[in-house]
Amino acid sequence: MTPPDPTAPPTVRLKAHEDRRLRRGHLWVFSNEVQSAPEGLEPGSLVRFESSREEPLGVGFYNPQSLIAGRVLDRRPVPIDVEFFIGRLRRARELRERLFADGAYRWVFGESDDLPGLVVDRFGDAIVVESFCAGMDRLTPLVLEALQTFGPWKAVVLKNDAAARRLEKLPESVAAVAGAPDRPHWFQADGLHLAADLLEGQKTGYFFDQRANRGSAARLAKGQSVLDVFCHTGGFGLACAQAGATRVTGIDESDPALNLARLAAERNALGDRVTFARADAFDYLMTSKENHGLVVVDPPRFASNKKNLPQAIKAYVRLNTLALRRVSGGGFLATASCSQHVDREEFRQILSRAIHESGRRAVVIHTAGAGPDHPVRPSMPETDYLKFAILHVT
Repeated sequence: MTPPDPTAPPTVRLKAHEDRRLRRGHLWVFSNEVQSAPEGLEPGSLVRFESSREEPLGVGFYNPQSLIAGRVLDRRPVPIDVEFFIGRLRRARELRERLFADGAYRWVFGESDDLPGLVVDRFGDAIVVESFCAGMDRLTPLVLEALQTFGPWKAVVLKNDAAARRLEKLPESVAAVAGAPDRPHWFQADGLHLAADLLEGQKTGYFFDQRANRGSAARLAKGQSVLDVFCHTGGFGLACAQAGATRVTGIDESDPALNLARLAAERNALGDRVTFARADAFDYLMTSKENHGLVVVDPPRFASNKKNLPQAIKAYVRLNTLALRRVSGGGFLATASCSQHVDREEFRQILSRAIHESGRRAVVIHTAGAGPDHPVRPSMPETDYLKFAILHVT
């Protein structure tokens, strides 16, 4: 009998039949699927996963304090070191470089890039790194060392303030761990000069997932008045103005985001056609009497968990009902939901109810998800979170 390797990671064994999802390509192990784990393991420790029949399932990290107790990094018993992360980062970057020529994209999209719990966004010569779980927190020094091999970077920001960290009982913090980002940091995407606050902005400072959808909406904007609700830093509105919209109104509740949107409008010589105003989206849509050839609604996540899904669906229906009433006859509504717990069928039903309640006639002419720098892992529906649709309204 071969003696155990004292340098090998400890073993976490799954219950009988609970390995099926992993074998089909999922990367998570839930706490109720674990049969045994060594006592005293620190949250985020590297472990080997095996089936109830002691068959190897991969290497990853384990947190006994989390509902998602385990996340698989590799199916093989490979060392998790700097070279491991360099290889994963290189593979992810090669895909993005084939998709985008301007150095602005989501470089790492967690599980879809075989780096569970990690997000890296690239803003030209600066990058923002997010860790969502204890295991990736412990490995962050290796990640940062690997990222430096792809530099030099003007700034590297570690932005660990996402609400998801609370599920793993992790502290929240934001810091520039290398260099110092400009305030704002300017970058280019799709021919626009864009501004982001990499330290205090929402999420990483910009929403790359809507990049392709902004282009789809902008193609309908030429010669039209556009209303961009939940405009954030102006992504949809600026794209529409660039495409030839006669007038763009952006609405958001965040003064810092609106200030960045205004700066970007001026930088792109679009200030004469773009106006940004602070207002509650629902209040604005209820009180405004003006109709537009294109209305965009890109709300934040309304359903943070399944428990509040019914309330979130009501809010989505109300929002889209109000938005449909602000579309000129023959115009378009571009609408989205980034709530993971709202699936595509529920999103379709939301739109159906909103059309009925608005008293308008509308048909869906285009549907999409997140852009290609947010690839979907077919075995993990959790990676397919964004729903986007364009409706023709008469």
